[in-house]
Amino acid sequence: MKIRATGNAIVKALILIELVKRRQGDLHQLNKIYSIEIVSMEESKIEGMDKVETRRRVTAMDTILSKEQLDETDAGYQKPEPKEEITKETQ
Repeated sequence: MKIRATGNAIVKALILIELVKRRQGDLHQLNKIYSIEIVSMEESKIEGMDKVETRRRVTAMDTILSKEQLDETDAGYQKPEPKEEITKETQ
């Protein structure tokens, strides 16, 4: 499974990743953190003016969760943890 998130959504993606790992168990994890440039074109509010180009950098994260072995030498690698026992209190 590949999960990709940018900006403020990274926190929500991390929560999702941890939930899946706890429920499924025995998943290898590989994380990549990087930044991307987002370019947007906006109409000028002044009539007759050209479109205004806006550029901004945002942090992005890709996470791969796999039952298959991943590259242990990668800096973003996390080894599998056993499945967490689900009790009635945690449901």
